[in-house]
Amino acid sequence: MISQLIMEFDWNSALIRFSVNTGFIASMILIISRQMVLRRFSFSFLMISLIVFFLCFTLKNFDLNLGMALGLFAIFGIIRYRTQPLQTEEMTYLFITIGMAVINALSEEFLYVSELIIINLTVILFIIFGEFILMKFSYNKVHPLAEDINRRIVLQLDYNNGDIKKIIDDEIKKQEKNLNINVKTFKIFKIDKNLNIITIHVYY
Repeated sequence: MISQLIMEFDWNSALIRFSVNTGFIASMILIISRQMVLRRFSFSFLMISLIVFFLCFTLKNFDLNLGMALGLFAIFGIIRYRTQPLQTEEMTYLFITIGMAVINALSEEFLYVSELIIINLTVILFIIFGEFILMKFSYNKVHPLAEDINRRIVLQLDYNNGDIKKIIDDEIKKQEKNLNINVKTFKIFKIDKNLNIITIHVYY
């Protein structure tokens, strides 16, 4: 039984598809590594992609393709890295990592290698478009992962119908000097016109 499975295992196909999967995950990590928050997940993305690929590829002879793929997503959906909540963008890249590993491993019967490469390149191009164009356009040139609640300061500023922007800029410069931090972005959380108080969230 074991020798039959070894004979049926297509090492050439496995190596080619593993190379495609490795090239994809390496390209994705290279693209997202400019974000410090995502950079710390590089090792996790790499190892999850590796294990999911080999798990799917080696067990596909047991005709569990669809059920196994859905089961993998269910398992990671339950675990969700209980150490701390993940932001939406982090979960998105985790989903991409698992999904592409499953596609690269289980698509041998209905996708040629050339078609598989096109799919991988398409996803990479969409990641580049999202990271370098869509994110900047939608979030005013500030990546949403820069808004880390663990690196946030909540400030309440007094104002009397003055220039709100100048008041905020002056306070941010003051906080940067006093706390020796580099502010990445801020959000105006609330403006109370009765008490003349502006509440802002500053991310550094």
